Amino acid sequence: MRCIYCNTPLAAIDYCPGCGADVTIQKRIVRISNLLYNEGLEKALIRDMKGAITCLKRSLKFNKNNTDARNLLGLCYYETGEAVSALCEWVVSKNLQPEANQADYYLDQLQNNKNRLDTINQTIRKYNQSVMYCREDNEDMAIIQLKKVISQNPKLVKAYQLLALLYMKRQEYERARKLLKKAARIDTTNTTTLRYIQEIEEATGKGTNFGKKYKRQEKDTEDRISGTLRYMSGTEMVIQPTTFRDSSTIATMINIILGILLGGAIVWFLVVPANRQAVNDEANRQVTDANTKLATESVKVQELQDEIDGYVEQAELAEKDRDDALAKAQSYEDLMAVANLYVTGDQAGAASMIANLNGEDFTDNAKTLYDSLSGQVKSSLFTQYYTAGTTAYAGGDYATAAEQLKKAVENDPERTNANHADALLYLGMAYYFQGDTKQADAAFNQIVKHFPDKAASVQGYITSTDPADPDAAAADLSGLGAGANGADGNPQGADTGSTGQTDAGSTPAADAGNTGDDDITIYGNDDAYVAWTDPTTGKQYDVDGNLLPGQE
Repeated sequence: MRCIYCNTPLAAIDYCPGCGADVTIQKRIVRISNLLYNEGLEKALIRDMKGAITCLKRSLKFNKNNTDARNLLGLCYYETGEAVSALCEWVVSKNLQPEANQADYYLDQLQNNKNRLDTINQTIRKYNQSVMYCREDNEDMAIIQLKKVISQNPKLVKAYQLLALLYMKRQEYERARKLLKKAARIDTTNTTTLRYIQEIEEATGKGTNFGKKYKRQEKDTEDRISGTLRYMSGTEMVIQPTTFRDSSTIATMINIILGILLGGAIVWFLVVPANRQAVNDEANRQVTDANTKLATESVKVQELQDEIDGYVEQAELAEKDRDDALAKAQSYEDLMAVANLYVTGDQAGAASMIANLNGEDFTDNAKTLYDSLSGQVKSSLFTQYYTAGTTAYAGGDYATAAEQLKKAVENDPERTNANHADALLYLGMAYYFQGDTKQADAAFNQIVKHFPDKAASVQGYITSTDPADPDAAAADLSGLGAGANGADGNPQGADTGSTGQTDAGSTPAADAGNTGDDDITIYGNDDAYVAWTDPTTGKQYDVDGNLLPGQE
């Protein structure tokens, strides 16, 4: 026993050795609880379960930590068929005293027997169902359910009492008396059982004997071995022999034949069908077992296949995530390499590497670094391709010039570079000298559209005036349409293959001072026109790639 205030073990004295509190009342309460426990134990030993349960409940009211009383109360409940209440008491006892508790044994014995637990659950459900049938006046179904309950749980006193009550309602008192006597053997002083028995005795006028009945075996007065009959006549025993009749040979043969026929009929109508039915039943059972086993194995195989498919899918997803992670890591490594090349001054290498990167692979700070490097590298690429293109243009390699200048224009999509207009001009002229007027017109129209201040320098080279072409329409700033071109479709002032002469019908007087009907200045091929300027040397060239006078 421990002090309720400080949990110190108590001694024989009336105060706590730990906190000095008066524990007289506590000890008295414990003694009363133990007294009631002993009284309940005495009642349980004589199968007075109702009285024992009452005493044990009172004992627990005084001391709820009395695990012995709680365990005994669970046993009393279990003995009367109320296994759920018994489990509740044993679980509480186990929580109050985890170590060295007899409730462990009870719980193990009950919980390890799953069939017993299932039977208890079924009996409880059936008993509750029978109570509902009684409330619905469906007595027949209630009786059927209660009989099943008693067969599965023969200690459930409540089931005996309810079934006896239903028999009493039908005035089947002897059946009810028989059930109540069984209930009384389980709980001898149950007040409900005794009250029902008293009502039966009042209705029948016959008392109830709770003792065991022993059947007396009556002595057979007939000697079954000798076939004689013996009986007493007063004080003398009379022995009467049985009658013996002698049968003829014909009667004997007839009896033998009839016996054989009767035996054959019995075999044919009873034994043979029974054997055949047994064989069929065994075959059906084997087929059923085989089908059941096959279905079970099929289900297991399908479950295993589903599990394998799930693992394969998980492996594929994991592999994809791994590949994505590796690709992303490689992209970050490539970005750092680009940054390193850019810092060390290798603009070409940085431009070459960043062209192979995808901006969607980066986030946050990496995205910011990528955008910054991309802008810087594109500017460097523009300068690189622009220089290579203009150099090739100056050398007369118009195919290489067109290729390099096209890359320069593509690397400046926002047209922020100061030389973007010149790149378009050289690109158009490179296409023009290759005879690809369609590409040349596209480049010239871009100049007209985005750089109107330089439109006049390319108007004479535009050959396409298709209204359906928005760029061509944008190129016609003056609204003159095809008036800017010659009669043969070539731009006025363009060299058509002759040397030192103007278009057909013109004279050398058609110089820079001459104008057409629309006041457009027409330049002859012999005029010194600055077609482009080398950004490296600053020298100026004409449309044929020749240095202008004074530029040597």
